[in-house]
Amino acid sequence: MFSADLAAHLSAARLFLRSAWPQATERQAAHGAGRMFLYAAPDSTAAVLRLIADPPHLLLHFAAGVGLPDPAGLLQGEGRRGRFVCLGAVGDEDRPALTALIAAATAAN
Repeated sequence: MFSADLAAHLSAARLFLRSAWPQATERQAAHGAGRMFLYAAPDSTAAVLRLIADPPHLLLHFAAGVGLPDPAGLLQGEGRRGRFVCLGAVGDEDRPALTALIAAATAAN
């Protein structure tokens, strides 16, 4: 079950993603005990971004994160293609860098 704090953060993150990429289509998918939202270009079903609420974590996964410019060092992970940002560790001062990552990820599609 989600804590009220995680539910509020998830809601805020969904609003942020909709404002950062208004053209995206959002769909929900099962993810164990958590929730996952997939974000794709309007003419595609391939998810570019995944917002994963896996208590107690809230992660934003970039499908092609390996090739993204990340001067702020927000991306984590060691997968062959994907990288993620732990949104709980992102402060207000990191918002422009996160928005730039989203823009770079969506521009490639």
